[in-house]
Amino acid sequence: MKIGIDAIYRRVSVRTYDPAPLGPEAVAALEAAFLEAVPGPFGRKPRFTLVSRDGGAHGGKIGTYGVISGATTFIAGVVETGDFACVDFGYSLEGIILRATELGLGTCWLGGVFDRAVVKRALGAGRTEFCPATSPVGKASGKLGLQDRLIRAGADARNRKDASELFFSAGEDGSWFPLGTPGSFAPLLEAVRLGPSASNKQPWRLVADRRGPAEALHLFMQEERFYNNMLGAVKLQEIDMGIAMRHVEVAAASAGIQGSWNRLGASPVKSEGTRRYIASWTAQKA
Repeated sequence: MKIGIDAIYRRVSVRTYDPAPLGPEAVAALEAAFLEAVPGPFGRKPRFTLVSRDGGAHGGKIGTYGVISGATTFIAGVVETGDFACVDFGYSLEGIILRATELGLGTCWLGGVFDRAVVKRALGAGRTEFCPATSPVGKASGKLGLQDRLIRAGADARNRKDASELFFSAGEDGSWFPLGTPGSFAPLLEAVRLGPSASNKQPWRLVADRRGPAEALHLFMQEERFYNNMLGAVKLQEIDMGIAMRHVEVAAASAGIQGSWNRLGASPVKSEGTRRYIASWTAQKA
């Protein structure tokens, strides 16, 4: 799925929409993106469709409880349960959201304020499938609504943590220390730093490892355990890990850097406290 780095810089959370329906060209482009965005890095293939605000023939309403205004169409998706299911889902849906950004459409990640049953009916979800998140999609109204102002103020959404809080280097013994010069990793790390995350908690931590023959980035989740587990199978911070993995790939492709994600058998660097190892992105030699 080829996405330009500009989409990461241009994407913003839109909560107030023009109610005009999507045109046929936009619908076709999004439906193509649903297929291109999968599989996720752990191999699952989430399924996506477009659902109207009122659920259409599927009955019920998406029900965003005042968080979203004016949107008539939502991106609905489900994924099979299992380890890292929410990572695969986050990676896939972020690919779709970035494609929507390239199409000039607004989106907004929603993880906890909508009716998941409507989504499951729309996709004919099986007993082992669930819906981690959704997003409205459409033209922004051009006005910053009350929802936008309140939520941005509450989540401090315009702010991002400083790079020094998010990115590190691996010491010879596997310890973490301040990154210093990011080198060729600079565009990849900045793309992650700019990513959306649940309640703007920015739980990703990346450790640059130059100890071996190939440079690598090790992705960890700085987990807030109660927050990440409060919705059962829906792991909000694991969704954020998928978003980070997608952003690394987009930035690397735009910079002409070859590499791939893999989960190593054991954490390649020391992991302490609530830091959980997710996967490693390894650069290929030119």
